[in-house]
Amino acid sequence: MRTDKQLVDEILAGATEKFSVLAERYQQQVYRFLRGMNLDHDEAADVLQSSLIRAYEKLDTIRGGERFRVWFYTIAANQARNYMRRSRRDVALDDVVLSAEDQNPGEALDRERMAALVAVALGNLSEDQRKVVLLRIYQEMPFSEVAQACGISHGNSKVIFHRALKTLARWLAPAMGRMDLDYKER
Repeated sequence: MRTDKQLVDEILAGATEKFSVLAERYQQQVYRFLRGMNLDHDEAADVLQSSLIRAYEKLDTIRGGERFRVWFYTIAANQARNYMRRSRRDVALDDVVLSAEDQNPGEALDRERMAALVAVALGNLSEDQRKVVLLRIYQEMPFSEVAQACGISHGNSKVIFHRALKTLARWLAPAMGRMDLDYKER
């Protein structure tokens, strides 16, 4: 399997068809990242497409030591920010209602509601916090790559991450206390 750097070098040397290999390598991961940025399926697909086009057009600007993955996530995050700025969509945390009377411990419905609540809570974080959390947790990037993708320092990426987790814990604690999220065999 060719490395990202080898593929980038080949593309820049004229083998433009190799870009599809890079696109296929990262499109599912970046799509999930964009969904986590509070975009629906169609919006995430559109932003992914515009990110791929932008990456292809600007491939010659990638710095020698910079990793394609981090560079591409940076482009996708910027494209998502631009899209959201144009559309100005906000979802309130209160819009996801957890009704105590219809919660039965251990049911899949509890997990679905919690997943919905977490998604809305992530959407209500600041843009910087949301990007850092999504890259660190869902894309499993080390803090050094998170910092590079977000254009911040390594230390700042850690601070933003931990503040975001505290905020999420504070928002989600009441709902988690009312739900049985344990997978014990009964």
